[in-house]
Amino acid sequence: MAVIVAFTVLGAFFVQNTLADATSANLAQETELIAAALDEQQEPIPFLRSLDREDLRITLINKDGSVAYDNEASPAMLPNHGDRPEVVEAFESGSGSAERSSSTLDEIMLYRAVRLDNGQVVRLAQAQPGVAAILLSMVAPMLLIAAAGAVLSFFLARRESRAIIAPLQEVDLDHPRRSYEHAYAEMVPMLERIESQRQELKRQMAVLADNDRMRREFTANITHELKTPLTAISGYAELIANGMVEGEDDLRNFGGRIYREAGRLAALVNDILTLSNLDEAERATEGEAVPIGSTEPIELSRAILTVEQRLEQVARQANVTISHETKPVVIEGVSRLIDELIYNLASNAIRYNRPGGTVTLQCGTDDEGHPFLAVADTGIGIAPEEQGKVFERFYRVDKSRSKARGGTGLGLAIVKHAALYHHATLDLSSELGVGTTITVTFPVQQDEPFA
Repeated sequence: MAVIVAFTVLGAFFVQNTLADATSANLAQETELIAAALDEQQEPIPFLRSLDREDLRITLINKDGSVAYDNEASPAMLPNHGDRPEVVEAFESGSGSAERSSSTLDEIMLYRAVRLDNGQVVRLAQAQPGVAAILLSMVAPMLLIAAAGAVLSFFLARRESRAIIAPLQEVDLDHPRRSYEHAYAEMVPMLERIESQRQELKRQMAVLADNDRMRREFTANITHELKTPLTAISGYAELIANGMVEGEDDLRNFGGRIYREAGRLAALVNDILTLSNLDEAERATEGEAVPIGSTEPIELSRAILTVEQRLEQVARQANVTISHETKPVVIEGVSRLIDELIYNLASNAIRYNRPGGTVTLQCGTDDEGHPFLAVADTGIGIAPEEQGKVFERFYRVDKSRSKARGGTGLGLAIVKHAALYHHATLDLSSELGVGTTITVTFPVQQDEPFA
């Protein structure tokens, strides 16, 4: 519609200019003819009166500018025409022309004047439709054209839009790749993006489902693990409170059992808090404070010796020999986490060992300059199908042995998350009936500690 209006206005100006040029040329010719005829007449006014031209206004002007004759008005009623541009030009050069708009703006007047041989000037004037008049004359046909164009455009656009939308309606958003054959080439990147996002959503849903399963399993396990020592403590305490203990020996026996179960409970709570802090640290954004501890230089060989001394008595009771093969190596890390990592690895190696077996604590630097620590044992080993599960929370390779030795099932989970916190990698090598070696490899140490 905007284009139609614009072209209508421009067309009106073009038509008006074209008609004006044609009318001016025709008016000039007629003026020259009438002037030539008047030059041959002895009495010009009778001749002018004999001309029957209602479409032209003919005026004869004297040398002083007064009107001698006008075919539309009485000469006495007309003002002096000596100052009219076309008349002034005709007196000076022999001919003149001018164009003036009417007061109603819907037409213009074209004037042509020629000087006669006797000094008078004959002037012809003709009305020419203006732009407004031409526009008004074009309104009706333009409205009809616009209406016809609108109807035609509606049906054409409806048909074309249906044809364009058809491939879009056939897209299967649940399986975008199936729509590649019938889709526009421009749609393929969008479909690929949808497919990628769909796969990512499926992956995230699987992760969420797995996390929910782990949460439920963790809740069930932690409830069971907390309930077991609490039940024992409550039972022994109830016996003591009800006076059902006979003699000092039974009292000390029950007190010792309460002490051991309380220690087991405290260890479990401590492991849960450690894991909770590590989980929070892994989810924390950059710059967010997490209560894990400050990093500092740690001499791995010294940390290994400290753990070895703490576990010597436990190893002796289990008839296991614990030793070390260390080389000086320093890493940047959280001392408490490194200590727990080494302790849990060594404690597990003792717990799942054989009578007369050995546990070897090692540290040093590999061929690529990576600091490492390793714990090797000659224990029962881990089956290949279980090696990927041992770092899960509350997972036990031998549940009866772990229960008997007081394991919480969180030790290797702490090892895994402590290694992740230090950007280290874990490697497990095990063979049933031969033993297990777990190696923790740290990044090459920089001059400045990692965050």
